[in-house]
Amino acid sequence: MARMARAAGVARATRVAAWRPVVPALVATLLLFGGALTGALRTSLAPLPGQPATLAAWERVLGDPRFHEAAAFTVALAVVATALSVLLAVPIAALLRHRRAVQTLVVLPVLLPHLLVAVVVVLWLGPGGLVDRLVADLPQVVRAPSGLGIVLVYVLKEVPFLVLLVLAVWDEQVEQRREVAATLGVGPLRSLRLVVLPAVRAPLLLGAAVVMAFVLGFLHVPAVVGPTDPVTVPVYAVEATRVRGLAGQADAAVALLVASGIALLLAGAAGVLVRRLDGVRR
Repeated sequence: MARMARAAGVARATRVAAWRPVVPALVATLLLFGGALTGALRTSLAPLPGQPATLAAWERVLGDPRFHEAAAFTVALAVVATALSVLLAVPIAALLRHRRAVQTLVVLPVLLPHLLVAVVVVLWLGPGGLVDRLVADLPQVVRAPSGLGIVLVYVLKEVPFLVLLVLAVWDEQVEQRREVAATLGVGPLRSLRLVVLPAVRAPLLLGAAVVMAFVLGFLHVPAVVGPTDPVTVPVYAVEATRVRGLAGQADAAVALLVASGIALLLAGAAGVLVRRLDGVRR
């Protein structure tokens, strides 16, 4: 019994120690975003100070077929853009692993604002753009109803971000295990799947959660290169404030709270999956 009690105490201390480094980040997150979420919730219930709280905005938005379409479109874009970015990150990191000069160039797209990348896509791939003048019958990218332009901008921006995450954890130990696998006859692609991916999947999954949350809530990219129908949830929220006045502010708050809730659920799921994968690896 005493041994079991000591083991339980050690396990509890280990859990506390594991959470201790992230406590400052959690506190900072609550301070930065907790107030914003609280304010949005208050606006969704009562857009004017002193006004009695009602669920009218929630009923309007959740019963609006246009919002259902916007939510489905936004989630689909987030899933596609994130999946493509994750699929491209590891192979590109493998190609850049021993090319330090090229790795430096990868940092540049990470530093560029999303809006700037969206404007460049419009100038290059939009109607009458540089590529449109050189290539006949270019598929529609800007304002494409499929959201192709939005996905392209996010992939151009987020792949370098995920590549940097992969390279940060692709250390000498991983490389040594790869070399051992090669001596045993394991091919490069299989080595990536069996050796590299288990070592980088935790930061890759957390990075993917960040990318997906960003896609769910960002306004400027879909506003510049996205279609007018369907729209994303952030564009829906902006349109509501322009058309419906004070009621639109409450509707916009509801829409953004729903998007925030989806992002938090995805981030929580990614965190649980990472912990389980780490447990399996140990």
